[in-house]
Amino acid sequence: MTKYNVKGRYTDDRGRSHNFQLISDLSDRRYIEQLVKAQYPADKVFINIVNQDI
Repeated sequence: MTKYNVKGRYTDDRGRSHNFQLISDLSDRRYIEQLVKAQYPADKVFINIVNQDI
């Protein structure tokens, strides 16, 4: 199964910015945004890099 390394940042409800890094099964950015919001108290999500894990 293909894995994707994802890097980005999110803002919380107070407007503070936090970086994140995770591994996803899909490269779909909407799916990744939902994944980040499920794991972190994210208000807005900004995805910088989606790379395929070799």
